[in-house]
Amino acid sequence: MSDRADSHIHLFHPGYTAELPPTCRRINPDEPTLYEALAQKHNIKQALVVGYEAEEPYRGNNDYLATLIPTRPWVRAVAFFDNPASITVESLKSRQSQGFVGISLYQFDQTESRLNAVPDAVWRWLCDHRWLLSVNSTAEHWLPWQGILQKFPDLRLLVSHLGLPKIPATPELAAEILATVTNLAKFPQVYVKLSGFYALSNPAHDYPHQSGWPLVPVLLDHFGENRLLWGSDFSPALEFVSFRQTLDVLQHLPCLNPGSRKQIEGENLIRLLTEISTSQP
Repeated sequence: MSDRADSHIHLFHPGYTAELPPTCRRINPDEPTLYEALAQKHNIKQALVVGYEAEEPYRGNNDYLATLIPTRPWVRAVAFFDNPASITVESLKSRQSQGFVGISLYQFDQTESRLNAVPDAVWRWLCDHRWLLSVNSTAEHWLPWQGILQKFPDLRLLVSHLGLPKIPATPELAAEILATVTNLAKFPQVYVKLSGFYALSNPAHDYPHQSGWPLVPVLLDHFGENRLLWGSDFSPALEFVSFRQTLDVLQHLPCLNPGSRKQIEGENLIRLLTEISTSQP
């Protein structure tokens, strides 16, 4: 079995609880222990852990991830910033000293004004250190990235969950639905995560998520197999599908062959992680 790498997971303490009562948080085993067992079973060597603190139950997630990084070599974490305009080079260096390898942004409003307020020094630092920029966004909120990437084309932008396009995505509408994402394909360091397929299904547990299938050939045509990344979206995905299904959905996609799946399931992300500068100059 080839080495795999997961481009999108979450690790919360005491556990993911959205849409569940607080007593249902996953405590024993905790999320890192559970994921570690799943990773061993599926030969996952590295996981990009996406920090998230936008809701009260998850405040302090960055600091929690900082405690995991030294003891779990497979944890490659990106630190959450609520507002990109608040990012400074000093804050990036501080997170770098804790072992983080990138930043996490969730942009669903005020995207253009907030991105335009980021100092050039921040974008330049991210490019120079080849840090990963994991972004959750959708539709027109991908448009402001055009200007940022034109100025900083080496920025390593990772588009989460296929760009969270509107559904259902028929073959006739797929290209139109994904236009704001595929317009970013001309920038060579933009990647797309094939993750969160359950979010493209109605109901979410409708595996193998055929409503999202027409999107993948469009992404493959624009980005190529070298710039697509598999992601499980552990542990939120487990409320709807099994962990095995987050991986096996790729087996169902007729546009992917064994060679392309090997790249998407691990080789592409492992290459990106290897290239990251983890020390300050």
